[in-house]
Amino acid sequence: MRKIFVSFLGTNDYLPCTYQINGYEPVQGVRFVQEACIARWCGPWLADDRIYICVTDESYEKNWLDNGHKDRDGNIQTRQGLQTRLKALNLNVPFEVVKIPAGKSEDQIWQIFEQVFSLLNEKDNLYLDITHAFRSLPMLAMVILSYAKAMRSITVRAISYGAMEALGNLEKIRRMDIEDREVPVFDLLPFDRLQDWVIALDRFTATGDAAMIEHLADMDMRPLRKATKGQNTDAFTIKKLGQHLNAFSVGLATCRGLEISANVAAVKNSLQQIEDLNILKPLKPLLHKLETSLAAFPGEEVADGLAAVRWCLDHQLYQQGYTILQETLTTFVVNKVLGLDGRNQGDRDLVNQCVTIIKKNIPESEWLPPARDEKLKTRKMISWLKPQQDLVDNLRNLSDTRNDLNHAGHNDKPSKPKTLQKNLLGFVEEMGRICARHGNLSSQ
Repeated sequence: MRKIFVSFLGTNDYLPCTYQINGYEPVQGVRFVQEACIARWCGPWLADDRIYICVTDESYEKNWLDNGHKDRDGNIQTRQGLQTRLKALNLNVPFEVVKIPAGKSEDQIWQIFEQVFSLLNEKDNLYLDITHAFRSLPMLAMVILSYAKAMRSITVRAISYGAMEALGNLEKIRRMDIEDREVPVFDLLPFDRLQDWVIALDRFTATGDAAMIEHLADMDMRPLRKATKGQNTDAFTIKKLGQHLNAFSVGLATCRGLEISANVAAVKNSLQQIEDLNILKPLKPLLHKLETSLAAFPGEEVADGLAAVRWCLDHQLYQQGYTILQETLTTFVVNKVLGLDGRNQGDRDLVNQCVTIIKKNIPESEWLPPARDEKLKTRKMISWLKPQQDLVDNLRNLSDTRNDLNHAGHNDKPSKPKTLQKNLLGFVEEMGRICARHGNLSSQ
């Protein structure tokens, strides 16, 4: 994957300064922040990588070329332009000037958007400098980043801003000795990462998909884990949160009913540990939203199963919702009638068979296995189910709907999508009432 540096060149007569980039030796006595960033970041880059300097007609004349400025009397000031300065670095990576409009109209802003986006290839690693981005360009640059991540799968490696104003006003800076003009170069990458986290958490809240959260939790903490050889507990905790959220997400998407309670408990535990961390502070209000969305899972198998169905309904996982609901009710019946945990497949098959026996009034002499081989259990289960016609009907209807879904509607009377959506809500509400009637789910 290529490494790409993109910057916007301004029109001011910049003063020589010392630029301090975190993690690097200061770059002394240079006028252009671009020169400082390129000298520190792009030295090892190769011929396949690229440096792009975006210029307007005015900034091209004043700062890309040499001697572009005049004093108050109209005399030309001897200045090396950025082109000359970059040539002097003897880089292996090519640099190019990109002419862009001044951004004085909406059409020009869109043109800038298209030009900058066109510089990026699939999976590029982008280093962006916005120090001299003028007017709406800083905001536009952030939009381009989001768009390029979605369309080109780029990775943003750095966003730099040379904060000359940190030294004071221009007159004060002019009076300073050159060696005292120490300009900090802020790394704005954490703000880009925060935006990614917001998108990832919003995606999880809206769709139940936590894959992006797991990716960010791993990628953002990887440098810290590497620097501390895996000993940083904060980085470990955040990585675990991502893993647990994705396990919960994938577990519901793949109907892993036996894992629901354990996955929710793991997520809740990770969220509690995150509360005590000093990093990712802006994310804490967003993470509180996750706690709220998971509060419906009380930590008991049947109640968690019904909560999972509601989660599926809210996140349009309808097939998963029907499957989890039927299997949760099967567990509920085995628990109540046989006093068992519902892990035995024969006991689970017996529930559906008993529903068929009741609905079709099949005599005992015509029972098939496993009912025929487990007559005591079968009689006990039928005796418990018969008075509860609402539960029997719902179990039968759930089975029919699940077959409709599993066969993709390839039957004589396939249900409409809206019907499946509406009926799932009715099923889970009714099942909540039935379970509560038997002493379960008192909070339902």
